[in-house]
Amino acid sequence: MKWLAAAVAVPAALSLALSGAPAAEPARPRPTPIIAELYADPAVFVGKSVMIYGLVVETSPSRTEFFLQDVSQHPLRIVGNKRLTAKIGDQLIVVGRLRIAGQQPYLAADSVTATRVLGGGGCC
Repeated sequence: MKWLAAAVAVPAALSLALSGAPAAEPARPRPTPIIAELYADPAVFVGKSVMIYGLVVETSPSRTEFFLQDVSQHPLRIVGNKRLTAKIGDQLIVVGRLRIAGQQPYLAADSVTATRVLGGGGCC
């Protein structure tokens, strides 16, 4: 009789799998490379959504394009838009898709979030 109770308590995921219903794939975490990794092997990241963080070290006059530098001390060009701007000195988390222009990688920003590294091994 104990085996019957155990058999009835089949986990929902297993019963869905047995019934032929498609199982949901677990969410994959977004890659969070340092900028040096993007330069070292851009083919791994091209077209993928990545998250980086760092310090804005240079901007265009419109502030929609800027260079973000992290612990690797290698600036990366970020291309934003009218809603996604930055100024020199901003500490930011940027989510976007890596692209290549000529030989140079850049990040087409989907979101820009202000952050502040308070100490201990931070980006800036």
